[in-house]
Amino acid sequence: MSIVAISDTLGSLGDVMGRELARRLGWQFADREVIAKAAEQFGEAVGELHQVTEERPSLWERFTDSKRRYLLYIEASVFELAARDHVVIVGHGAAIMLRDIPHALRVRVSAPERARVERVRRTQAASEAAAVDAVRDSDTERASRMRYLYRVDVDDAFLYDLTINSERVDVDDGVRVMAEALRLQRVQTTEESQAAAVDRACTALARARLAADPRTRSQRLSVETERSRLTLRGFADSDGHKRAALEIVRAVPGVIDTVDETVIPSVVDAFPRT
Repeated sequence: MSIVAISDTLGSLGDVMGRELARRLGWQFADREVIAKAAEQFGEAVGELHQVTEERPSLWERFTDSKRRYLLYIEASVFELAARDHVVIVGHGAAIMLRDIPHALRVRVSAPERARVERVRRTQAASEAAAVDAVRDSDTERASRMRYLYRVDVDDAFLYDLTINSERVDVDDGVRVMAEALRLQRVQTTEESQAAAVDRACTALARARLAADPRTRSQRLSVETERSRLTLRGFADSDGHKRAALEIVRAVPGVIDTVDETVIPSVVDAFPRT
């Protein structure tokens, strides 16, 4: 039927609305914790996942290979969830990641700072000053992260199909508004849009698995999928690395055919002529 991807702010109740929407529809619900848990399939410790997807870019001045891998794991987990359809996803930039999936309903849930501060103060038993700091720090970090990773302004209304102000729209009404929006023809899953979602999931999953495997993570490889036909391109250091990469991508669920366009540079090629 569709996918709902919610971008929320601290204290906006976007996660509460998303969970309730999923319950009423009988759909799967995935928040930040669920997505991080799904990323554990790639076999690496996920302790730094929070840093990659939730903290401000100033902490990533040295954006290490391990952090790049963690980001690939998060993206693969989000696209894999989206390919299943009938899912509500909250956070981790899902609304930005899924902007090219035609049947994804992208929702922004926020509220004026004063309303969010009061909610944080109540739910966390925090002082007024601490609640203000928490809300402002979260807003800054999330906005900076999306700008750094995806070159977008997270507050740009044109990124979303629907924006909800939870100061004026309560949880029940917010859920009804999103459910009504899901009736729009534009967000109905079609054979073509579902195929596009599966292709994106295959590509993201292949990239993540190549990055997770020590045999292939240092190879200069790229992946593209069209109609479940995956093409592997780039440079492998040896026949062994090439075979390992092909083994990995051929095992990706949803891939029905693979095309090998990898190259193994010769020793002569490594030293250009002068």
